Amino acid sequence: MTKNGRKQANKRKQSNNAGKGGAGAGKPRRSRGVSASVLDAPAQEYARLLMDPCGARVVQPIYPGGDAGYLFRAESFLTVGVGAGDTAGVIHWAPGYINSSNSDFIGFSAVASTTASTMIGVVNSPGKAFLQANARGFRCVAACMKVTYPGAESSRAGRIHYGLTTAGFLDLTETSITVDGVAQALQHYSRTPPDTVEIIWRPQLADTEMADPSSTQNAQIRDRKAAITLAYAGLPAAVGLTMHLTAVYEWTPAQNMGVGFNALGKAVSRNSLDDVLDYIKNMGFSYVRQAAQSAGTGITAGTLAAVYGLMGARPTARTLAFR
Repeated sequence: MTKNGRKQANKRKQSNNAGKGGAGAGKPRRSRGVSASVLDAPAQEYARLLMDPCGARVVQPIYPGGDAGYLFRAESFLTVGVGAGDTAGVIHWAPGYINSSNSDFIGFSAVASTTASTMIGVVNSPGKAFLQANARGFRCVAACMKVTYPGAESSRAGRIHYGLTTAGFLDLTETSITVDGVAQALQHYSRTPPDTVEIIWRPQLADTEMADPSSTQNAQIRDRKAAITLAYAGLPAAVGLTMHLTAVYEWTPAQNMGVGFNALGKAVSRNSLDDVLDYIKNMGFSYVRQAAQSAGTGITAGTLAAVYGLMGARPTARTLAFR
């Protein structure tokens, strides 16, 4: 074949390829971040659990290292702010920081701008009693906090502030905080809602490490473990808010339990925790859901509350469609 013949053949080949691919064929595809096709099956299952801790199937997390354990889902209910004169308060929950004190800290004050009473440890953190009685080590896999106003609709008043923080954001030793001071550090604000608000926990690297639930964890670790914080003010006195706490834990048994270590139970995945979190972020998932807004879509179309900052979130199905 002559030189001109080869040129003409190459042109025909390129033309045929462009025709098969349609407009834009042959051009490099622009990256859309981590997509579902990048996640293997174990990573997809864990992403579903992170986005829906209450309803998704309980699966092993995509955590680094060789640790593995048994899984269970724990739930508890807590009503705060029902004391005489209580109209404002704070709840701070770090599900991966259960220790000899507690992972939940609450402070109340009659007025949001006044100094709160001494932080009070809460005893009904979901799963705490079981873990302290049976586990040598534990770590949180997924968690969420659902917040509901229990009073009459005709008397609903006040405001709530909520968002993702770290365990070290508040401590039992705090004696000079104010509700307004806490509120200023949180990402979201709304009037006391007529429907349930659900705040989704997001793990940090320190949450992937096993910890002893019966001893006090290093204070420096607190600033590296994820937490959910809520502040409220202006509610009718002694009505308060009801919290529904859900956590999925992975645990290893104490030596006197007669239960073997589940050393081979670790999820085998080519993906990392960062892959899963990046996928959730790029899908526009909101870490805050509100029932009134999520009707028909399953997820509020509000904003993404996480260390990424605030970004727009488009409505998607409750567990998101993996393609």
